[in-house]
Amino acid sequence: MDALRPVVMLNPPDEDEGFGWVLTGDTELADATGQGERELAATLARTFGVRALVNDSGSCLDRWVLVSTDSSSGRVLTDEDAAADGHLRVVHPLEPISGEPQLAVVLPPHWARDW
Repeated sequence: MDALRPVVMLNPPDEDEGFGWVLTGDTELADATGQGERELAATLARTFGVRALVNDSGSCLDRWVLVSTDSSSGRVLTDEDAAADGHLRVVHPLEPISGEPQLAVVLPPHWARDW
């Protein structure tokens, strides 16, 4: 008999950490939900009224996709120094996010806009 293998892992935040839970899944999670990363993040954000960060799969480790409580999303820049300490903190969005109008957008340099 095969050992039971989880479909998802939930890691709670440390007591002093400002960021929330980390959800880690395998292809079985996508198969079970019928949703990809961004779609699942949008479902969780809408359902629980929270923001979610999704890896943007790009080459820059400090760029993520912020999913708002209304399911709108956009690329954001995170704090590299905080990330080195295991914390994810959004510095600013790199494009407008309709559900986050209070966040001031800072466009990346022209040469980096498609990263």
